[in-house]
Formats: sequence, structure tokens, C-alpha cells
Amino acid sequence: MVALLCSIFWLLPLVWIFLNSFKPYNDMMQDFLGLPGEWKLDMYVETWTKFQFPQLIANTLLYTAGTVLMVVLLAPMAAYKLARTKSRCSTFCLIVIILPMMVPFQSYMITLTKLVAGVGLAGNRLGYILVSIGLCMPLAVYMIHGFIKNVPMELEECAYIDGASPVRIYFEIVLPLLKPVLTTVLVLDTLATWNDIITNQLIVGGKRKAMNIQTALFMQFSAQTSDWEHALPGIVMSMVPALVFFMVMQKHIMEGITAGAVKG
Repeated sequence: MVALLCSIFWLLPLVWIFLNSFKPYNDMMQDFLGLPGEWKLDMYVETWTKFQFPQLIANTLLYTAGTVLMVVLLAPMAAYKLARTKSRCSTFCLIVIILPMMVPFQSYMITLTKLVAGVGLAGNRLGYILVSIGLCMPLAVYMIHGFIKNVPMELEECAYIDGASPVRIYFEIVLPLLKPVLTTVLVLDTLATWNDIITNQLIVGGKRKAMNIQTALFMQFSAQTSDWEHALPGIVMSMVPALVFFMVMQKHIMEGITAGAVKG
């Protein structure tokens, strides 16, 4: 019962966003909690055109796919090497990698922006993707590193005795066992990159061609203007892909956890 009440309380803001996305500005301000007088898609169509949503979706998909692909490819390799190498150097490298997790992003975001601008990557898509990879990598390496430490070393030793190379051991034995944690990393990094605002603003700035959906919506608000009529339909359209992705991947997360438990 408590969980149900908490779920309803958490969903209420989303319900109000959806309802008010169909209202004109005056109706929204006068009766924010009420139902729309007419269920028309006019504002959705207008928002789709005004914000150039196809371009925004393409940018956001590019950022999300590029970031997640590189993290899922590189993080397991780094975590596996660090977990299987018992030395002070590997411990030091692990600490350096996960150090950004221990420091608030706000404390180094200005320095990061100046560094990106200094190497000529500010204001373009490549610069933002590289920064996103760097920000997502520490948590991914930390999670995978802890998971690999629980994988029995005997599996790799048996394969090595049978003549398997280190590369084959990694791809055919270790990597399949990482499915549960890789699925979790995939979901977390996808949602984080898709919904990112701060980093995209810092790296891309005001260049509309390189903005993601969330930054383009946020730019409609300032001290002088508040374009709620277009912002709310835009928010709803930006949430749909993320919600669909989460619902689809939720099944795979549960399957991965079950498979990992059985293998353990």
C-alpha cells in the first residue's frame, strides 16, 4: 500500500505535464490541475516544427548511442585488466579512474569546459560525446570491476590450460558472464545521456545544430520569457523514447540478474 501511494505521488507531476501539454497558455495558468477543454494535437505539431524535433532527436540519438557504445566497449576491458592485475599500479589506476565519482561535477565543470575549448572541441558533437564518455566511464568501471572480482578465477585458468589465449578467454568466457552488470550500465548511461542538460549546455553552448532535446527545451526559458505552451509538449515527446527504452530493458535487466545468480 505504501509503495502504491509513493508511486502515485511520484507519477503526479508527469500526469500534470501530460494534461497541460494539451492546454493553451491561459487555460494552463488558470486551471493547472484541471483536464483540457479539448484534446487537440495542435501544440504538438507546432512544437515539432518550431523546435526542429527531427534534428534534435538525431542529435540526442547520436550522443546517446556514441557514448553508450564506447563505454560498454571500453569499460569492461579496463575493469577486467585492473581486477586481474594485483599490483599497486593497478590500484592507483583504479582510484584515478573512479576519482571523478567522489568529486562534485560542479567543482570542475568550468575547468573541464575551458579544457575542451582549449583543444578545439567546444561547440561540436565530437567534443560533447568525448566528454560524455569520460563522465560515464568511472561508474561503469567501478561497477564492472566489483562484478569481475566475484567471477571465479578457476574458469580462466582452466581455459588457459586448454590453450585459450587471453583475448579468447576475455571474449568467450569473461564477457558473457558480465551480461547482468553490462545491462545495468547500458540502462543507466543511456538514460543519463538522453536526459542530460548541464554538460550539453557547457560543451555545445548556444549552437542549435548541436543541441540535444533537453537543452533546446531549456533554452525556451529565461528571466523574460517562459514558453510553457511548447515546452510541455516537447517534454512529453522527449520522455516517450526514454520510457519505452526503460520498459523494454527492464525485462532484460531481470533476466540478466537471474542468469547471473544461477551462474554464481
